[in-house]
Amino acid sequence: MAFDVSGLTAYVEQEHDTLLVKALFSSKSATLFQSAGQVLPGVKSSKDLPILSNTVYLQADGCGYTSSGTTTMSKRNLAVGAVKVEETLCPKTLEDYWYQKKMAAGSATEVPFGEVIADAKVKQINEKIETMIWVGDTNSGDPNLNKWNGFITILEALGFGGAGDPIKGDANSTNFTSITTSNIDDIVDQIYTLMPDAVLERDDAFIAMGTDNFRTYCQWLRSANLFHYAVDGGAFAAGAAPNFQYHPGTNVKVYGLPGLSGTNKMVGSYLANFFIGTDLMNEEEEFKMWYSQDNDEVRTRVTFKYGCQIAFPDQVVFFDLT
Repeated sequence: MAFDVSGLTAYVEQEHDTLLVKALFSSKSATLFQSAGQVLPGVKSSKDLPILSNTVYLQADGCGYTSSGTTTMSKRNLAVGAVKVEETLCPKTLEDYWYQKKMAAGSATEVPFGEVIADAKVKQINEKIETMIWVGDTNSGDPNLNKWNGFITILEALGFGGAGDPIKGDANSTNFTSITTSNIDDIVDQIYTLMPDAVLERDDAFIAMGTDNFRTYCQWLRSANLFHYAVDGGAFAAGAAPNFQYHPGTNVKVYGLPGLSGTNKMVGSYLANFFIGTDLMNEEEEFKMWYSQDNDEVRTRVTFKYGCQIAFPDQVVFFDLT
């Protein structure tokens, strides 16, 4: 949904929270995990995710007490990156162009089409967040990627997707060299086969892939002989969440996410295993457009904190095209 900033006057500050929320959570992946309740607010630098695991041993009943089994407490750290976006706009530079017809009489203290500029900026921020959720890498030299580690980077750092083993956990899996309408079902089936039973019993089990491969997957669905099975899928309102299809004969939703496009990587797990951290309660997080009388120019500033983490990597199946 486009911004409606008709109630704003000279870029006043009171609406910056709304702008910020749209910037942080309007990307497809962010909306998906937010809708699953996987966003942790109030993370100023990092937050530990407490992990509990245990083993149970069944013993023959009898007199006495014999302790067995273990309960292990561990943690996964979710670190956020602090991000800033700033731009200076000088309305006077537009006075010699046709934009002058959109400018108020007198000194230029506003930028024509301010709401359009704000909308475009938010969309670009969303696109960058969408990409970094998956492939952000603090070791990258790309300033558009090095603010926090995305889910793919976290998995690869743990050894997922190693050479010759595109699907983690099965060294004998087929090493696919391409993704086509003829083999994408085999790829998804391999991921599904390797997903733990405990994951498949959950309502939020999913397989995520790029929108490019999702188009290929949908083409396979349309061309497959599925007369015995009604292909189910769903979509939320435009801009609210990604489209999905149920993998035939399963309860697993297959999502096409822009942040994975161009990677030829896929992930199978459950939504509650993935966490996004931010600091919405921090007063420093803001989206502002204001006229600076001292500098005689319109300025924009966006600041926010963002990060990702996976609680149980051993409950993730990872595919990486060789």
